[in-house]
Parts: sequence; structure tokens; C-alpha cells
Amino acid sequence: MNNRVKFYSWLIGQLGRRRMTFAEIADAWMDATANVYKEELTLRSFHRYRNAIWSQLGYMVECGGKADGYRYYVKKDSVECDEITEWLLSSLRLASLHDMLQYHNKVMLEAPPRNSEYLDDILCAIDKQYQLKFHYATPYGVEKDIMLSPAFVRLFKQRWYVIGVNENEQVRCLPFDRIAFMEVVCKRHPLSAKMKRLLTPDNFYDGCFGIMRMEDEQIENICIRAFYPEYNLIEEVPLHESQHKVKESDDGLYREYTLAVRPSRDFLQELLWHGRNIVVLKPESLKRRMIDILKDMMQSYETGECRNGEEDL
Repeated sequence: MNNRVKFYSWLIGQLGRRRMTFAEIADAWMDATANVYKEELTLRSFHRYRNAIWSQLGYMVECGGKADGYRYYVKKDSVECDEITEWLLSSLRLASLHDMLQYHNKVMLEAPPRNSEYLDDILCAIDKQYQLKFHYATPYGVEKDIMLSPAFVRLFKQRWYVIGVNENEQVRCLPFDRIAFMEVVCKRHPLSAKMKRLLTPDNFYDGCFGIMRMEDEQIENICIRAFYPEYNLIEEVPLHESQHKVKESDDGLYREYTLAVRPSRDFLQELLWHGRNIVVLKPESLKRRMIDILKDMMQSYETGECRNGEEDL
């Protein structure tokens, strides 16, 4: 991960705590653990990074003027800076920590998302309405070239995804780690009005659990039962933002929750991950679907043969 991207998250964190002059910022950056290669910050670079932080992350790095000693502070824009931005900053900080670990053996982390170095260029292309040209490998190993007009990015389960429209006006969701080569085509190619309305994080992923948005799966009111102590886990880390507790047994052995979510493959996989600690109560169609998957899994274990569980999901 390059110093430029790490600087963004570092500066936001610093100015979120106190106001600083440029000289203070430059001195602090030289001593920062995020600045692994100890690169000097020039005033010209600083102003360029300020503009990038505003356009890409929705944070304004403003100067307080002469009366304030020309100290800089950070201001969060309530419209531009949303939940996705918070995910971006969390991932940038995580990647910075990974770089630091080669020098400071104090923290154990999960592996950072692969190909995170594409993030800065993709965010810039979104801001400037440029197209991206990918050399991309499908899950089946088929390689192809793709032209994409990017709309937004998403981080989910340690993978970065870029969501946009290809040359055939089809919506594509591409994980960074399947990109073998990427080129920014520096020519404006705005999304159509229809795609601009659709391709916002809130609209496109309305009712979705994760990265999958399956057109044939409508939002359903799902009721699950979680047994002790699993319900503590899903209350600390909810399965979905719509999760709501509706019942608890008198003996405290289980709690029941409702969720308004599309029962897509990745959501069912999440339920299966919890094993016998969570069961689906309603709707009956989803309950039967889960039972069929579990039966196929049991037969696969008994016979060692594939029961097409992947398709059933």
C-alpha cells in the first residue's frame, strides 16, 4: 500500500484530535509509524492530498486562517461521507498496520484485502467519471478484458469490490483480487441517469446481506432462533442491520429475531456457518430450503460425492 493512501487515513485521524499547522503535520508525518519509508511531506503534495481526501473520502481538510495560526482541521461532510467511507478508512488503517508489522512485531492481524493498491486509482476514477479497463479472471478461470464505468466500491469479508456498468450497460461487481491488470481510461464517461439512481450503496444493496444482489430474491421477513450462547455473538455482531429481537425463552436457552433480508446464497452460507446454534423458523419455504441443503451435505459426507450443494445455495 503506497504512502499516499496511508497518509489520508493518518491525517484524518490526527486532525480529528487536534488542529495542526502544516509544519506540525510534516514533522509528525516524518515520525509516524504509518510512514514506513520516512518520505518527506512537501506543501505541494499536502494540498494535492487535501483535494483527494475531499473528493474521494468526503472529508474537508480546512485551514483556520491567520486568527487560528493557519492551523488545519478536518470537517466531515454529512452528504458525501457515509458508511462506505468509514469502511474505507478502517481498511486503510488495517493495511497500514500490516505494513508496520514488518518493523513492529506487536500485533497479530488477519491478512489485508488483496490488490488494495488499486483502491486509490478506482476512487479517483469514480470522482472524475473515468472508465476502468480490467484484465480479469472469472471464478471459473476464464480470462477476459472488461471496460467498466465504476460507481462505488465495497469492502466485505476482507475483499474489495468495485461495482459499476460494463460496455453493455450491465451491472458488474468485481473483486479486486481477480484483477490481473487495470488501466484508468482518462476520458469522461458518465453513468446514465438510470444507473446513477440504481448504483448507490443504499439502493443497490437494499435488503442484501453481503455482496450478492440476486434479482430473483425479494426481501423477506425471516425469523430465526439462536441458542445460548450464540445469541450473544449475533447481538454483538448482528447478522444484518435489520436484525431485531422479538422473543426470549423463560429459561434463557434461546432468543428469536426477525430480519428483513434477501435470502441470497451468501446469507444462507452465513446461517450455515453458525451450525446447529441457529435455526430458521419462518418462512416455511426458507426453512425447507435449509433442510434440503443440510440433507445434501450429510449425503456428501457419507458418500464423498458432490450433491450440487453450491447450486442449492
